[in-house]
Amino acid sequence: MYSKKNLCLALMLHIVTAVSAQGNAQDYDLVWSDEFDTNTLGTNWNVEATNTPYNKEMQAYTARPENVTIADGKLVITARRESYDGKAFTSGRINSLHKVSFTHGKIEARIKLPKLANGLWPAFWMMGEDYDTVNWPKCGEIDIMEMGMKDAVANGSTANTVAGTIHWGESISSHQQYTPGSVTVSQDLTDGYHIFTAVWDDNYLKFYVDNDATPYFSTTIKKGFDKSAYFHKPYHFILDLAVGGDYTGIANADAVTALPEAGDEAQMLVDYIRVYQQKDRHNVTTDINRLKAESENRELAWYNLAGQRVSNNHVGLYIHQGKKIIRNK
Repeated sequence: MYSKKNLCLALMLHIVTAVSAQGNAQDYDLVWSDEFDTNTLGTNWNVEATNTPYNKEMQAYTARPENVTIADGKLVITARRESYDGKAFTSGRINSLHKVSFTHGKIEARIKLPKLANGLWPAFWMMGEDYDTVNWPKCGEIDIMEMGMKDAVANGSTANTVAGTIHWGESISSHQQYTPGSVTVSQDLTDGYHIFTAVWDDNYLKFYVDNDATPYFSTTIKKGFDKSAYFHKPYHFILDLAVGGDYTGIANADAVTALPEAGDEAQMLVDYIRVYQQKDRHNVTTDINRLKAESENRELAWYNLAGQRVSNNHVGLYIHQGKKIIRNK
């Protein structure tokens, strides 16, 4: 029998053979995950705060724990109807820009979505790590999961309609995007936790829900296609729960039936996010780069998982200041 400690270690080091609907059988390593068992806000994540969100959304994003927190082993993003900083709603958005980024792999997120009714717009997506140098859409954008879209609001299917999209282009004026459109699935995606998976490789992007045999999104990104250059470089994660806006087709706070009364709340819970990569293609970059610079300037204690002290050049999975960290270089 494994102890809980050894079971966690086995999970992190286990070589996963992916024999599933999401692609050919091949060996994957679990190279990075956030299980949200500890407070990783500030380590893996930046918490955004702004009252000027894009897409005519009606919320102010705040860094308050009332809107973004980690509790009971879950990331909790809460949307609330309240007057705040000139907006009728508040909510949360986090990103891993310059904290966690990678190129290619199999990405899994186990997420519990709120009842979307009319007006809530949850999203699990990625943007190019060069966002702050080349800007959007040149950085590229990969929207793995979005729900609450206008057509689903119109036909009453917000609970089981999901979509994926990619965006690219040299400038806003030359912006291009591709989506096969929203897909209605058999399961209610707001009735509990569901697993959203993206398979991203040299040739394709494919998105699945609950290990379905058929992806709800698929597109070719083979080299030679005009869009391919935008999708073979490091990307970082974004998670948010927007209220209203262009995607929902709702521009009036009174039409947000998901949060009808002052003080009403809706929560998006994330149990984990995991990144798997092929054995010879590990490339996750984490905030370890900052820690490495610090360690080179002063004496810090570094230990491998067997409890042995190692040098600050140690490569692999180890513990630094009580935190499990993967160092790739």
